[in-house]
Amino acid sequence: MTASAKNAFSQSNNNSVKILNAGFVCVNGVYNSELMAPYDVLQHTFYRDSTNYIRCFIVAPDGKPIVTFEGIRITPDYSFENTPPVDILIIPSTETSMTSDLKNIIYMNWVKKTAESASHVITVCDGAFPLAATGALNGRIATTFPADRNHLAKMFPAVTVKHDLNFVVDGKYITSVGGALSYEPAFYLVEKLYSTKNAKRIAKGLVWDWELAEVPHLIVTKKR
Repeated sequence: MTASAKNAFSQSNNNSVKILNAGFVCVNGVYNSELMAPYDVLQHTFYRDSTNYIRCFIVAPDGKPIVTFEGIRITPDYSFENTPPVDILIIPSTETSMTSDLKNIIYMNWVKKTAESASHVITVCDGAFPLAATGALNGRIATTFPADRNHLAKMFPAVTVKHDLNFVVDGKYITSVGGALSYEPAFYLVEKLYSTKNAKRIAKGLVWDWELAEVPHLIVTKKR
């Protein structure tokens, strides 16, 4: 565990501090943008209010260092065996999201269990594929990386795939297109959890003009 993670974890035991744990599940080949953009947004909630924020950490199957698709070496904070409770699960896209990740029993079991217990789940780009493979998106509306939407619909016919939206919110699940737009689902969640004012404040610090109404998105209102 990194020093910053240890410090934040100790703070979470203080009753006056309200922390939501955001776990980013990563394997070798995770894409930089899909990991770092939402991490950046959610992590900045600490500067909004240091007693009521989102604590971000990276989880890898065995806790050993991973290498992103673009070549950045990352030391995870936790392994699957010692991860603290996850309030917000983020599944960034990897180069194997549509292939070997889905066949990895240990990975898929952890994703399924954690997605079920989390209060919110964000998938970025092809991170929608592992979530769909758990059955969590059956009967729901979702989206993914534009070039892979038809593939998602074909692999998981119980999922209604949208082709014209940047992100979809269906219950606690937020699926998104990824790439340079990987910031958007995180801004949305900050706005939902805190306020529009705070989302805009964080966006301004990241030199981003956040205006939810101008982003092509869908919030499913039907009760399930």
